[in-house]
Amino acid sequence: MGGNRYTPEMMNAALELATEWGENFRKPIDSRMLERFPGLDPDDIAWLHENARKAESFIYTLGERELNGEISENDIVRLARREFAWLDDANAYRLKGIAMFYARK
Repeated sequence: MGGNRYTPEMMNAALELATEWGENFRKPIDSRMLERFPGLDPDDIAWLHENARKAESFIYTLGERELNGEISENDIVRLARREFAWLDDANAYRLKGIAMFYARK
């Protein structure tokens, strides 16, 4: 599997579901991804979930770097998008906020 067969919409959906708060916090995304994209198989969902976790981790690391003074708050979304070009505004800014929250916790 590889990223070329997955759309930015699929990748952002996986990230949104993997980082959801509330009753689905840290729960598997498989059934929720299948509701949105019925053609996916378990390997597809696993790849999308793994990629979402990489993006999440990267953005949280940017939050730590901002807290340490290595980058500015305004750099977080730009650097995240440089690494993950598919990242949409909703996920980029939501995860930036979460990253800054976790860094200061």
